[in-house]
Amino acid sequence: MTTRLVKHQKLTKRQIKEDPLVTAAFRGTQLWEEHGSRILLGLGAVVLVVLLVFFIARTRAQSEARAEGDLFRAEISVGQADYATAMQMLKEIVDSAPGTRAATKAMMYLGDVNAGEGKPAEAVSWYRRALAKAGGDEDLKTASLHGLAAALEDRGDFTQAASTYADLAKMAKTDNQRGRAMLGQARSLAKAGQTQKAIEVYKAVQHLPVVDQTLINAAGVGMGEISASGQTPGAGATTHPPSTPTP
Repeated sequence: MTTRLVKHQKLTKRQIKEDPLVTAAFRGTQLWEEHGSRILLGLGAVVLVVLLVFFIARTRAQSEARAEGDLFRAEISVGQADYATAMQMLKEIVDSAPGTRAATKAMMYLGDVNAGEGKPAEAVSWYRRALAKAGGDEDLKTASLHGLAAALEDRGDFTQAASTYADLAKMAKTDNQRGRAMLGQARSLAKAGQTQKAIEVYKAVQHLPVVDQTLINAAGVGMGEISASGQTPGAGATTHPPSTPTP
């Protein structure tokens, strides 16, 4: 029986080049030789950016946690009307943790503290700073707007106060919340001499679909006070609907 030997043929350079895997490996080696140092630098930069983002996020989270703890203690002082202690603590939070939610809340509480101390001008300034930083935080924005409206009213800026109460009414989620804001709007309009607009807003409160009787009564009292004072519609008053539409 004869044995048949099979000779293995050597691949030619042309065949090597035509082989997809070999070609890919060859090109990859060529690319590395030409651009290897740049690739390493690029990968190093990416790794550095990832690490930098990680450490920044971690530092920010730690800063936020510390600020929240300090804010809790400051809130206790505000609740106890210890305004001197609260103001010092709140200002430290604003200075030491800028950009955090706790710092924005501290600005709002500084508005409360100044309002409690009978300093409406300073309160207005802090409430506006809080609003500028509130972003999409609706609860914080609503609380700051409420404080700002009250501080403007206390400062005697009745037209601005009415406008701010109107903004607050637009953000309301219930008719009761809307009605309370509209009462503030009407009251401020009356103080600004815009009695016709004030009456229109009071009437709008009474026609809210789902509102407590106490708010309806308060609107009636407000209109009664305007009537008893003998005030006439202020200059520029119109018969247009109030700026805050009823639902």
